[in-house]
Amino acid sequence: MVVERDGDRQVRPAIWWLYLQQTDSGLKPHPDYFSVNTNHAKLDKKPEYKTSRCIIPATSFVESQDGKHPHLLEPADGSAIAFGGLWKEWTDKATGDMLWSASIITLPGHPALAGIHRKSTPLWLPEDAYDPWLSESVTDTAIFNDLLMPALRADLTATPIDKASMKNPVGPVISISRQ
Repeated sequence: MVVERDGDRQVRPAIWWLYLQQTDSGLKPHPDYFSVNTNHAKLDKKPEYKTSRCIIPATSFVESQDGKHPHLLEPADGSAIAFGGLWKEWTDKATGDMLWSASIITLPGHPALAGIHRKSTPLWLPEDAYDPWLSESVTDTAIFNDLLMPALRADLTATPIDKASMKNPVGPVISISRQ
């Protein structure tokens, strides 16, 4: 993930699960809070939205309808994706190590992806939003309201795959227009 601290941009490794729990063997994803994603409708209840926003860079993502028929989605032009997310910093009491965790903000489904995943779309930031999104001085999140509408920032290719962990193609590539 990319964060900004004291005016300095940093790339940090992160556990993809916002809320962690201390165990005897270290910090683990908290079993009571499924937090790989943060629903946009709950952002106003998340203090991290005002203080700890991050960018999660990616080259692709996988979506499926009700856990079936997954598709690998990639920008058709080969560009990168900047997902908007939230992050937290943790100190592992078992080891004393600092760890970071993150979640991707999800929005309502995008009509162009309705046949692949109708329920939600990850927050895909436009390039001109990177600076304010990462800025520690921006605590009035109303400036991000326009970003909380589902948007595709590039045309996509959607490749049917066997499963998210393997990503073996099982069908023809589909073109999806961002419009």
